[in-house]
Amino acid sequence: MSFRIPLSRALCAAVFLCASSAFAASPFTEGMVSIALDDGWTTQYTLARPALNSRGLRATYYVVTDAVDQGWSGYMSLAQVRTLHAENHEIASHTRTHADLTSLTPAQLTSELHDSRAYLAANVGAMCGSNFASPYGAYNATVMTSLKAEYASHRTINAGRNYRDTVVYELRANDVSSAVSVATVKGWINQAIAEKSWLIILFHEFTTGTPTRTTQYRSTNFASILNHVTSTGIRTVTVAEGLALTDGLTNAPPSVGTVIYDDAMGSGFQDWSWATHDLDEAVTVHAGSTAIRFEPDYWEALMFHHTGLDLSLYQSIDLWVHGGTSGGQQLRLALYDNATHLGSINLASVLGHPIAAGTWQKVSIPLSLLGATSGTVNDFYVSDDSGSDQGAVYVDDFVLVPH
Repeated sequence: MSFRIPLSRALCAAVFLCASSAFAASPFTEGMVSIALDDGWTTQYTLARPALNSRGLRATYYVVTDAVDQGWSGYMSLAQVRTLHAENHEIASHTRTHADLTSLTPAQLTSELHDSRAYLAANVGAMCGSNFASPYGAYNATVMTSLKAEYASHRTINAGRNYRDTVVYELRANDVSSAVSVATVKGWINQAIAEKSWLIILFHEFTTGTPTRTTQYRSTNFASILNHVTSTGIRTVTVAEGLALTDGLTNAPPSVGTVIYDDAMGSGFQDWSWATHDLDEAVTVHAGSTAIRFEPDYWEALMFHHTGLDLSLYQSIDLWVHGGTSGGQQLRLALYDNATHLGSINLASVLGHPIAAGTWQKVSIPLSLLGATSGTVNDFYVSDDSGSDQGAVYVDDFVLVPH
């Protein structure tokens, strides 16, 4: 994808080199981990439950209630869900039918959210279903408004860790597909311990054989992960228990701006990138514990999607860039309101020189220079602007700065 809007080198006056980030997550007193299981598959009961119970670990099961109530093939029965609740596992809501909530009418959305919670409260336990996860990780502003009226929290599938000041309606979770190795998950756990963050690890189906779907995970690998949890001594919590240890923020404080990325995706943002990238780069970091590493090749881009932000509330965009070992990358920052282009900037043009190798540089870009001072922005791109193969580049502390 190409964005080609020529800009004057006079924009270099908008660039400042600074020493540290003003945006930092608040750690817990210790690292924590939660095991989350989505949908209510039978194998979560027959294979995951024994592995958890034998180690004295409790999980949070996000259940599709029509599957339980109507006896869908491959899903847990009501009796099994009640057993999990009796064993002190948490039972949370995952809608009635596992619908894409962004595609529903208002009446359908109300039914998916309200009826699911009401079913669990009436049939499993009074406090069951107080926490929620949206199917497919799909939500928008309308969905968020509706679910806040029903639930105490919302768990996404946006990767990263959670902190005391994480917004509780934007809980991050690392999804474990069949391709994710045990070593990778162990690394996530070790990172949570080191930075005193809260890691939610998300699983779906389990199998004793070779996975035939990306949502299936080997039960032996699951057991190895649980063994690592117990051997490290990391505190294990249900999602409800983890929430009780947060600051309970339901919206990001306006005084610190809106974080697009700072150690993890910011509240309300989803990673829709198609470039080869890593949101957990732990070696080349500007501030905090992690940064983004990505390959800006052949118009590929980082793309961070939000349900919609009011541009009139902000004055500028700040981000830090690092040219890795090569430097000289051609990158373009672009803002969109869905399909409507709002403005873009070639970062090298703004700097007045190529992106430097081996060092971090801060770019502070007034929105007035983009002609994007009002209206709604949904998508933020950092794109290759060369159409060629470029060296890896790093991005950190990417924020919208308020007036």
